[in-house]
Amino acid sequence: MPAKSTKPSSAEPGAAFDARLLERVGRLVRAVALWGAGGMLAALVGLTVLDVGLRYVFNAPLYGARDVAEMLLLVMVALSMAYSARSGGQVAIALFSERLSPRLNRWREASLRMLGAAMLLVLTWRLWSNGRDAARFGEASLALGIPARPFYGLLALGMLLYAVVLLVEIPRALAGRAADPDFFQS
Repeated sequence: MPAKSTKPSSAEPGAAFDARLLERVGRLVRAVALWGAGGMLAALVGLTVLDVGLRYVFNAPLYGARDVAEMLLLVMVALSMAYSARSGGQVAIALFSERLSPRLNRWREASLRMLGAAMLLVLTWRLWSNGRDAARFGEASLALGIPARPFYGLLALGMLLYAVVLLVEIPRALAGRAADPDFFQS
């Protein structure tokens, strides 16, 4: 028996648009994770190697390396969360899904994505608002005084991208194609 295709057929109205939108979001998420979060990881590794080397060889650690490392780690996590969501990299526990009908499972998947997106949009708004407050109050890192506002903005961007991923996956979940085996191809 041939395997069921996950590609949209012409019989499904709007399926081609959904597939193109999901593909564009997937490419964006991959690029942000690869270049943004990957760049932060490379910088974090370089900073750590330099700091440890200077500490043990010359007994002179880099002043403020911890502040910079914390900021790099924060940006790395924020920029990679949407990719993790899109590729199914997060832990999920299926308690009742095997007992539900396929139709009910589709609605459950779509509802969870809608709820998650709503929560992430609220979080995005709060992070953006907290960033404005941080700038107004002069919030900064301890050793180097790195302003906190841009990092709140990057966190908000990461959460917004995560919400977009969940929103564009809703039609796919309703169609019963929540898993995307073709995501890593290309």
